Amino acid sequence: RRVAVLTNAGGPGVTAADALEAQGLQLAALSDTTITRLQAALPPFASLHNPVDMLASASPEQYAQSLHILLADPGVDSVLIVLPPPPMYATGGVARALIPIIYATHKPVVVALMGERLIQEAVEHFRAARVPEYRFPERAASALAVLARRAEFLARPVQMPVIYDDVRPDVVRVILDRQPQDDPAGLPSEAFGEMLAAYGARVPPLALAESKETAVQLANEMGYPVALKIASADILHKSDMGGVLLNVATPEAVTEGFITLVEKARAAQATAVIQGIHIQPMIPQGQEVIVGAVQDPQFGPVVMFGSGGVEVEGLRDVAFALAPLTPDDADYLLATTWAGRKLAGYRNIAPGDETAVRETLFRLAQLVSDFPELTEIEINPLRVLAGSKGVYAIDVRGVLG
Repeated sequence: RRVAVLTNAGGPGVTAADALEAQGLQLAALSDTTITRLQAALPPFASLHNPVDMLASASPEQYAQSLHILLADPGVDSVLIVLPPPPMYATGGVARALIPIIYATHKPVVVALMGERLIQEAVEHFRAARVPEYRFPERAASALAVLARRAEFLARPVQMPVIYDDVRPDVVRVILDRQPQDDPAGLPSEAFGEMLAAYGARVPPLALAESKETAVQLANEMGYPVALKIASADILHKSDMGGVLLNVATPEAVTEGFITLVEKARAAQATAVIQGIHIQPMIPQGQEVIVGAVQDPQFGPVVMFGSGGVEVEGLRDVAFALAPLTPDDADYLLATTWAGRKLAGYRNIAPGDETAVRETLFRLAQLVSDFPELTEIEINPLRVLAGSKGVYAIDVRGVLG
């Protein structure tokens, strides 16, 4: 992250220094040997401390020699050259002098060319040599910052993905083999919940009632209160059309709720195919997050994590990582989202069970890695209970390829 700036103009040099600081980089402290060598190569009034300002009179040879000196300093990790058009020389000549020095070093060198038409010759030379050049010091600084982050990432110890040996891929295979041949994507939500449960996710009971009588029977078996949810693959956002009833506490309320939800669904979307009503026991309150995965055509299985419930599209607070996940991947998903940071507690929001969230992420990632035919699977919301009381996959849906 220690960068030297080389320029022939003081103002752009200061701009570059500010840009480096904004990117989390720092100006390299030049050694006494480097300063002595620069003093011998540059005019008396040149600024020899980083940023190095060679003055407007700097020649192509002085550019090349100064760059060579800076790159030889062990305290310099990379160099940002800022090149406004020299009054006495062509920028193309400066570019030709710099390119061999850049090719001879293992340290990154980027160039910020400033000056519109007067820099076109230099642009052509740098592009032909595949030397990265930018129009503003800020862009050049951001490129060096990306390189620094990449180097630090590659220097970390290699982590193995978290893999559990208590999962049941045989159960998932049986469920997938049940899919209708004439409707490859037609497995119901219950089936996706069963697959998650086979991989150790905590999924509350979910049963489909095709009639109000069956709904009452299922609610009696589960115990009151229960939640009622419209069951239709054509209605993705149930709550938007009033398709969810919570804390239904009596058989009479279940009967009335069944009729109400079906009527609302038909009014909201007349063409929707309604399978019935899902019955589920009520789950304690907690934070709500979204956990999901897709099979990306380029990267393969990708896991998503972020703010869940009805705020998913509005907040767009999500992050992605490749599956299967390492502990660092899980750290990244939680640290880069508000949903993840909020698990530690915020104001009147009690801390949630972060350990259970991480385990759910690992297990979901293992599932979609083992079964690429799971084109998409989503838990929204994943209810995160306070303390160490675990999580519940409240609503699960998916798509098969």
